[in-house]
Amino acid sequence: MELEKLNLETHLIKMGMPVLQEIIGREELEAISLITNKNINETMIANLLIKSNGHDIFSDALLRGYVIHFLSKDYKSYLEFEKTDKNISQEIEKQIINRAWNRKFHSHYRLIEIFDLPNEYLPDEVIEEENNFILRTNNAVKKNNFFILIVDKIINFIKSLFGKKNEETFGLENFQIRIKNKLIQNIYKNNFKTIIHMPTGSGKTKTTIASVLDYNQKTNFLSHNFLIWLAHSDELCDQAKEAFENLWNLHGTHDLPLIRLKDQNLDEIKNYSGGIIICTYPKLHRMRINNAGSKILEHIRTKSKFIIADEAHMVPAKTFRDSIEFITKLDFTVLIGLSATPGGYYIDQTEKLSNYFLKNKITISDDNNKELENDEPINYLQKEGVLSHIKTHQVKTDFNFEFTPEEQEKILSNFDEGLSPELIKKMGEDIERNICIYGELSNLYEQNLSTIVFACSLKHTKLLHKICILSGMKVAKIDDKTSASIRKKIVKDFKNKEIKIIFNYGVLSTGFDAPGTEAIFIARPTTSPIIYSQMLGRGLRGPKFGGKSECLLIDVKDNLIGLPDEKYCFTLFNNYYKKSHE
Repeated sequence: MELEKLNLETHLIKMGMPVLQEIIGREELEAISLITNKNINETMIANLLIKSNGHDIFSDALLRGYVIHFLSKDYKSYLEFEKTDKNISQEIEKQIINRAWNRKFHSHYRLIEIFDLPNEYLPDEVIEEENNFILRTNNAVKKNNFFILIVDKIINFIKSLFGKKNEETFGLENFQIRIKNKLIQNIYKNNFKTIIHMPTGSGKTKTTIASVLDYNQKTNFLSHNFLIWLAHSDELCDQAKEAFENLWNLHGTHDLPLIRLKDQNLDEIKNYSGGIIICTYPKLHRMRINNAGSKILEHIRTKSKFIIADEAHMVPAKTFRDSIEFITKLDFTVLIGLSATPGGYYIDQTEKLSNYFLKNKITISDDNNKELENDEPINYLQKEGVLSHIKTHQVKTDFNFEFTPEEQEKILSNFDEGLSPELIKKMGEDIERNICIYGELSNLYEQNLSTIVFACSLKHTKLLHKICILSGMKVAKIDDKTSASIRKKIVKDFKNKEIKIIFNYGVLSTGFDAPGTEAIFIARPTTSPIIYSQMLGRGLRGPKFGGKSECLLIDVKDNLIGLPDEKYCFTLFNNYYKKSHE
């Protein structure tokens, strides 16, 4: 190309303040200036746009449009025709600007070429998702190696001379082994419903999968039956898939199909005589009410031996209950619920959950096999180094909001519904409140604490992200549009301290694994113990599980007038964890 390569930052600066203000938004820019107490110029905005958008900079339609619009005629001609001597009409320019940002347009390759940017600045390639997998086992290596096979036989023979063979631990801790053994006992007793309660961060996924594999080693049921794993989100499903892969590789008996139930047809499913099926609750519901989907489920239920329901607090809800019962053979299928929901706050809901699982509850027990209740499991696991100790700190704001009697009644009758979207929006936009948050974030950054921030909204996430970038902080944001590859890189950089703060709204509350997390910043108030525990859970992993011995919890405390007890919004878990920081 004969055209001179352009510098993106210089190009943005030349657009001028009015254009840059429009791209970012005048109100947002004013808010950023007030919160940071900085006079913002063109250079700062250009740098902010580049850093806040990262590799996705040209996916912003407004920004991309202005970038193209302010290019000279030769560059626009090159974008469209790969030549510089062609005329570009207003209509053609409009077409270029309005194109969706994707890899199918040559003009997009030329655009990053003009600014001398690598292909990483293009959207991720659309890769056809693989939903059918084969879990491999390292036993296949042994079978093909005569020497290893002979050694194994000799070892097993020697063990037999000294009595009972050692129990397979599956890499579990003692408290997890006790839960595994109780669950298997329940299965042998034909208890078709069991709920396992383990606090967030204590490894309930691995414990449950290990229990199933232990049972499979004795019965080989997976060769001719399905195990169905249900979870609320794709992230949690992916987490379960990875856990199955890791454990099966070490303890599997043969190659085993694993199906991420998405868009398969009936014939595809019929190819399998047994294996693992992983599915989200919403997908299960959609399949049940769809003709083609219901036929697949009807086939699956004839061979479903186990159903594992993660986040079991959702099961009693009619939609999910109907879907689960649709794939359950009541005289055959074992239903195992997993829950990390803290007890003591939802008496009615807890009672409903208990009744649904026929009061067959398995929970943490101590070394003397005594079942622990209320706060005791947390305290025990903290002493064991499984969970981190929680230090709490409140950031008090001057944000005021008075609830009407009707609003009070609604909140107190169902905490899970949380605060209204209108209130949360006001909180996210309040300047003085954000000044308090910014000050606290600056302190955390100076202390070099790896921090996850839960913002009020997606807009609030982006605002806080930009504010910190403008202040020179190494930060990142993750939302529901962040690709898997970018998310992986962010998590890696976060673990290596190359990124110190991650901002998000909702997407990191479950299914996110960053053991190095040192602080959880909850800038989004909630009345839901479930949501709160999921947010807090990102910092609960202790040193025994690769985490930290201590995690700082920062709560933003606002003046919400009308709630009879503010602990429902801001200090819900203080008593739950107080023994950890007395």
